[in-house]
Amino acid sequence: MQRKLAAASLLVAAAAALGVAVSPAVYGQPHAVKATYTQVIETSQGATAWKDADKGDLSGNIKFSAKRPSQPVVVYLVADDGEGAFDVPAAMKVKQKGAKFEPSFGVLVRGQKAEFVNDEGAEIDHNVYFLGAAEVDLGIFQPGATAEHEFTKAGEVSVHCSIHKLMDAKLFIAPSPAFANVPADDNAFSIKGVPVGKYTLKTWQKSKRFKDAEVKVEVKKGETTKIDVEMTR
Repeated sequence: MQRKLAAASLLVAAAAALGVAVSPAVYGQPHAVKATYTQVIETSQGATAWKDADKGDLSGNIKFSAKRPSQPVVVYLVADDGEGAFDVPAAMKVKQKGAKFEPSFGVLVRGQKAEFVNDEGAEIDHNVYFLGAAEVDLGIFQPGATAEHEFTKAGEVSVHCSIHKLMDAKLFIAPSPAFANVPADDNAFSIKGVPVGKYTLKTWQKSKRFKDAEVKVEVKKGETTKIDVEMTR
C-alpha cells in the first residue's frame, strides 16, 4: 500500500510539474476540463424490430446560410414511436499512440461500445474519461492494455485523458442506425434502410456555428424521401 501511495505521489508531482491534470478516480484530484455539450437525446424503445420492418430511404442536401467550417455534420432521425430494436455495430477501436486519440472524432450508435487501446511504443500510461451524455472515468491503463465502454445514451460525448491535458476527442452517439455523417467537403446525405414511419430529422455539429435543424419527415415503404435541410445563423 505504501509503495502505491508513493508512486501516486510521484505521479502527482510529475504531473504538476508538467502542468497536466490527474484523474480523480485514481488520485483524488479534480478534472481540469469542463465540457459544453448537447444534452442527452431523449429516446424510447418502441416496438419496431428493424430486421422485420418495411423500409425506405432518406436523402437530401444541407444548405448553409454562411461559409461552413471545415468539420462534419451529423444528420440523424428520432422516431415518433420509439427507436425500436436494431443490430448494434461492432466496437469502435480508438488508438492512443503519440498521446492522441485516433480517430479524434467518431459517430456511434446507442448501445455500441468503444474500445480504447493504449498502443504506445514507450512506457506511457493513459487515462480515459468522458463528459456529456456519458460521464465515466475508465481509470489509468498501461501500454498494451485496453479499456472498453458501452454508450447507452444518445448525445455528445467529449473524451479526455487526465494525464495529457491536450489529448481529447469527440464522439456523437446517435439514437439509432438512422444517421449520416456528412464530411466537411460535402453537403449531400443519404440514410438507407430506415423502418417506415414518422421521424424528426435533426442535425449535430462538432462546433456550433449554425442553429441545428429540426424537420418532420416521413419514410415510406420502398421509396426515397428527399428533403433539403437549411442551417442558418
